Amino acid sequence: MSSSHTSDSPQATRALIEVSVAAGMSGVYSLATHLAAALDGTGPAVAPIPAGDSELINNLRLAVRPSDTGYPLESADIAVVCATSGSSGTPRAVLLSRDALLASATAFGHRFGTDARWVVSLPVHHIAGIMVLVRSWLHGNPFEVDPSVGGARPFDAPTFAATTAMAQRASSADGLLLMVSLVPTQIARLLEAGSVGIEALCSYDVVLSGAAATPQPMLETLRAHGVNVVVSYGMSETCGGCVFDGRPLDGVGITLGSQDDSEPGRIRITGPILASGYRLRPDLDALTFIDGRLETQDVGRLDSAGLLHVLGRLDDVVIVGGVNVALSAVESVIRHHHDVAHVAVIDVQDELWGSLPIACVVTKSARTDKQTLTDELKAQVSSRIGRAATPRLVVFLDQLPMLDSGKVDRITLRLQVARDIAAGHLEHPGVAH
Repeated sequence: MSSSHTSDSPQATRALIEVSVAAGMSGVYSLATHLAAALDGTGPAVAPIPAGDSELINNLRLAVRPSDTGYPLESADIAVVCATSGSSGTPRAVLLSRDALLASATAFGHRFGTDARWVVSLPVHHIAGIMVLVRSWLHGNPFEVDPSVGGARPFDAPTFAATTAMAQRASSADGLLLMVSLVPTQIARLLEAGSVGIEALCSYDVVLSGAAATPQPMLETLRAHGVNVVVSYGMSETCGGCVFDGRPLDGVGITLGSQDDSEPGRIRITGPILASGYRLRPDLDALTFIDGRLETQDVGRLDSAGLLHVLGRLDDVVIVGGVNVALSAVESVIRHHHDVAHVAVIDVQDELWGSLPIACVVTKSARTDKQTLTDELKAQVSSRIGRAATPRLVVFLDQLPMLDSGKVDRITLRLQVARDIAAGHLEHPGVAH
């Protein structure tokens, strides 16, 4: 790890405690109290963990090891340890210093305004929800909580609209801006609900869309309705969003792993918003935090105006018959079809081809002719990316399994498809093309 990270930090003297975050409003307010104490120095560092006793939650605890004197906190500067499960792989615990969290919140305020009331609609044990609480604390602003938060109940347009109306009345009285951070799945549900959802979205001065790729057709629809939607790019390692509509926050540097940044390449991030490393994982630190910069797993390009465009992930590239195929690129093509509501592209291993792409699709209408749509999707992918990228199967689902972070649960999706293939419900995709 570089000298700017935890290996060279002074011996930690700060305690780290788990804050069990219950679903619903009580969990949000409990974490907000503990977080305020961690930020002002009157309390220990906090590790927000969703309440429960599932295998995933237990694995998060193992990554964090809160209140374990055998594993002291790496640095007394750390205020929050954010455990991330991600859509695949083992959990990681990201070390976030007070300075990094406040640098992020301060830069966000400079860009979008400091006098803002937030509606909390995302789980606060994830970084997007944590940062809503940090911004509110830093600027001394109140927030409202949607009753669905953390999975307390299904997210729906009428309830969100009611929460929004209550927040809007308060902002009309005190003059605060109104902001919300949502994931594309939530936005899609609001759009599908018609006027009740659209009018709620139009009430906000800023609607952040992040965590997962926001489809271009969705952005066009939102903007056509007058919604001030802003696409956020960031991760736990950058204290959440650090690039908005392609433009980095003040103090954040973006470079690519290509000559003069003129060609697409690995996105590299610098700035005071960077995490201090990973809890108990110096091996990951050495690979991820290099010479004061974060080496992401994302591929991007910079346009002539210097705006960042995220193209996909390095770790979603698979080899099909000797050809590199980016699954995110296949998703992007399919997502633009007018009959597709949601899509995730996964791969299965094949002795002959190496990997074979499979597209899992949710249609906008149950009446869609699925064979015709399958043919059209395969033709579009083949013509735009190449034959190797063409999905060998298009699987139609009622819904995609989702993590509470708003990302597709690809582990569950892979297991579901694998079971269906093994049971003969789906044809094995290993056929010549």
